[in-house]
Amino acid sequence: FEGGEGIWPTVRQGQGARGKGQEKTAHDGFIEKDFFEQAEFCAACHQMDEGYELNGKVLTNTYREWKESIYGKNNITCQSCHMPDRQHLFRGIHDPEMVKRGVEFNFNYEKGNDKIIARLTVSNTGVGHFFPTYATPLVVIKGSIIDNKGSIIKKTLKEAFIGRKVSLNLEREYFDTRIPPKGVFNFEYENILHKDADRFIIEVRVYPDKFYNEFYKAVLKEGSAYNKELIKEALKLTEKSVYTLYKEEISLKEMRR
Repeated sequence: FEGGEGIWPTVRQGQGARGKGQEKTAHDGFIEKDFFEQAEFCAACHQMDEGYELNGKVLTNTYREWKESIYGKNNITCQSCHMPDRQHLFRGIHDPEMVKRGVEFNFNYEKGNDKIIARLTVSNTGVGHFFPTYATPLVVIKGSIIDNKGSIIKKTLKEAFIGRKVSLNLEREYFDTRIPPKGVFNFEYENILHKDADRFIIEVRVYPDKFYNEFYKAVLKEGSAYNKELIKEALKLTEKSVYTLYKEEISLKEMRR
């Protein structure tokens, strides 16, 4: 395209197009533009200001989240994290190692009056937008007391969620607990030390495709006209993407004495 404020590379004879007898150039004539390294280039797909809103918020607001953060104000671009060293990796919520570099955990616990009191702080220290930014993933924190057989003792399980949970028809927002850049999320746990208590476990698991997982299950349950085998395969992929981001295990044997 000619023009277009210089967004797209101009295609001319001998650059993007090749005449008869011309040699193929590197990247097939692709012309590099400075715009490709700017965060605004990403906004075309990662910022949807026009269209559907839920609770007064658009579903895709990543560029503005970045722009209003310390990263945007210091021009630390999307590409510097998602495409380090100019590599086309596009790493995100599905990549455990990248996510671990973006968040920090601070865990402490104490015993008091035959109880265990635990606290976990999740800090968004290196993600340039909300963590997570979309309504698709969900981060689940679980704390529980385990007996010597490895089973969760009844009524000791406590859960908390980090994410933006919406209904499958996109008509309702259940909660929005995402962590803004440099923000924190606090999880507090308190429970009595049951006589069979053996261990206390706190775990943070990431479900990158949580929304899709629930959608595929609903489609299969309703028996819609979609290709059932393809939906089943897609469902398996959403289940394989789950991973543990953080885990602590505390022995309670001595604490009961």
